[in-house]
Amino acid sequence: MIVNDGAIDVVIPTRDRPEQLVTALEALTRQSRSDFGVIVVDDGSRCDIEATCPPALRTSLRIRFVRNANSVGAGPARNRGVENSQARYVIFIDDDCIAAPDLVRKHHDALSRIDCPAVSLGPILSVEGRRLPVWSHWDAYQLEREYGKLANGDVDAGWGHLFTGNVGVRRSDFLAVGGFDERFPRGEDTELGYRLAVHGCRFVFDPGAFVFHDSQRSLRSWRGIAAAAAIFDVEMQEREPESDRLAMMTKQLRSRHWALRLTRKLFGGSIAARCAIWAALALGSVLHAARADQVSFYAMSVVRDLTYWRALQEALALRPDREDAMEVA
Repeated sequence: MIVNDGAIDVVIPTRDRPEQLVTALEALTRQSRSDFGVIVVDDGSRCDIEATCPPALRTSLRIRFVRNANSVGAGPARNRGVENSQARYVIFIDDDCIAAPDLVRKHHDALSRIDCPAVSLGPILSVEGRRLPVWSHWDAYQLEREYGKLANGDVDAGWGHLFTGNVGVRRSDFLAVGGFDERFPRGEDTELGYRLAVHGCRFVFDPGAFVFHDSQRSLRSWRGIAAAAAIFDVEMQEREPESDRLAMMTKQLRSRHWALRLTRKLFGGSIAARCAIWAALALGSVLHAARADQVSFYAMSVVRDLTYWRALQEALALRPDREDAMEVA
């Protein structure tokens, strides 16, 4: 396969969200550079995604559609997209992400000016002017704080900042590490980031390479992500012990606010934790409705922390070396 050294492909996995996909594609027509292609991977949608895309849009963006007959997951779908690319650079965004006009140019510039293997990162921001549910607002607030630290140089960009809603990579580096590990249904972006770091990639962050995230996540989905993250951390530790993933997460748990650590001790049991989670969620929702956002975020931090911690305990309890694993937690 011949690779065009100057080519760029934007890879977008999608499933049953045609309207959001069209909005994401329309944003790509407003890019400050036009020398890129788009690969849409339809991951087992019930409708004909290609047919729902306006012909003018398909033509102007030179879209290639790849279809999986059955859903295989976002990670494998992105791998299929790269397999169908001949570009030197690949940018990943999600079907609910609206790209800023300079997104493609900034990712290309970041990757092309660095001699060593590199990964370009940009912010994933909430849609301006939209009032989000308290759990999505909490997510946006946490990301905003982290992006501020990256932009100010308070923290260095690293593999833990790789989120597939907005990331660029050289296709050769992606293939060299084997792409997304298809065994991970969640956290596959973090795990890929780790292998790219081991490969020698330098991670660079540009606050101007942003997308708006048109999130419509349910509460059940939001809580599921926290639980899935705990399962992922245990699995990553088992499959890649050199990553010290559990040690890293244990350090984070121990460094969190004293009120969160105390809550874990007071409500450590399964039933008590469930009661505390629902009480904190109810309080956070009421405070958010009253526009007391900052205080509502504290309540949601309790929900997220306890949900993750309980899921981590349960995942560790299933390990063969249960006693040692529980000490790690």
